[in-house]
Amino acid sequence: MSESNVIEKVTASIDMCKAELLERGWTILAPDLLRDGPRAALAHFGRIIPQLNGEETYEVTLKPGFDKLPYSQSKNEIGPHTEAPVYDPPPKYLALHCHRQAQCGGGQTLLADGFAFHQSLSPDLQQWMEQNEVEFSSSAVPGVSEQLLHRARLLEEKDGARVFRFSYNQFHYGDVNPSESDMTSSSFAQYAGTPPGNIAKLAERFFYRHVIPVLIPEGSLLIWDNQRLMHARSEYKDPVRHLTRYWLS
Repeated sequence: MSESNVIEKVTASIDMCKAELLERGWTILAPDLLRDGPRAALAHFGRIIPQLNGEETYEVTLKPGFDKLPYSQSKNEIGPHTEAPVYDPPPKYLALHCHRQAQCGGGQTLLADGFAFHQSLSPDLQQWMEQNEVEFSSSAVPGVSEQLLHRARLLEEKDGARVFRFSYNQFHYGDVNPSESDMTSSSFAQYAGTPPGNIAKLAERFFYRHVIPVLIPEGSLLIWDNQRLMHARSEYKDPVRHLTRYWLS
């Protein structure tokens, strides 16, 4: 196949991925679309921006010190959330480039539509989401005292587009990246019987009823709309699992 034919085929595949991303909120880029590297492929979707570590990439792989935490560098389950609710605006897209996938069947990326969740609520709770702010707090790494804080509505409009925010960890433990001491607190009790408490419970219930599990093939890249979809991760056992995460504006 000539180089021009290859380029034409890649362009058509990228266009198809963009259409999937627009329609359902997520898509997978196969290895042949990454032949010039993930950065070149991601340039078709947005601009890579720094993450909480100050870098443009973050390694999602097992690291010591997080054994008991719902954190990206542990093997534990992570509850439903949108990424970086303390950012204004949060990243438009998240991307995970899979180097080594867990061979145990776990480690799935779990997705569910936050806009559909909003529509599933009663009119009163829909209105609460649109009109009231929640304070989100995030430590860059669990246990670090310095936190980023941001008050925002769970559903708002930014630059003509809707933005959905949610964090299981925030509502349950008081921090997007909770420490072990945070996890022994009863942060959720303060929300009991309140609109945000009810919304949080309903969001978790909706998420696991409508979840789409994705086990990213090795060499492929999953990208999804972070301002629309909630995501989570299932527990896994295989310590070789390794992905690189990107945030896109």
